Amino acid sequence: MERKALLLFSHQLTENQEKELVENFKVKKIISLSSELQKMWSNVSIKENYKENLEKIKKYIEENFNENDVMLVQGNWGYTYNIVKWSIEKKLVPVYSYTERNVEEIKDGENVKKISYFKHVKFIEYE
Repeated sequence: MERKALLLFSHQLTENQEKELVENFKVKKIISLSSELQKMWSNVSIKENYKENLEKIKKYIEENFNENDVMLVQGNWGYTYNIVKWSIEKKLVPVYSYTERNVEEIKDGENVKKISYFKHVKFIEYE
């Protein structure tokens, strides 16, 4: 069975990230959430369907992914913790992107503008 990866995060993969999933994790297919599920993942609200939305995402995973498939999980801390713990129980492989950050500060009179640059280093498996 072909190994798949699900993107449970709010960014686009870089070429290096795609390459690492294919080469190091032997992933054959990288899948994004549907727009409806992505909206639930990216815009978590404690006031509106918090648990129900998380259960919808889990149901989608159960119906479309198999043991040893990769889950790239980053986002709201509560959802991330819950999905990582659940993924490990289901024998899925939850990972996150380890990044290096460089910050540029630009002073303009009394204002300071900070720009952060993030560079993917490698995926690390949650344990």
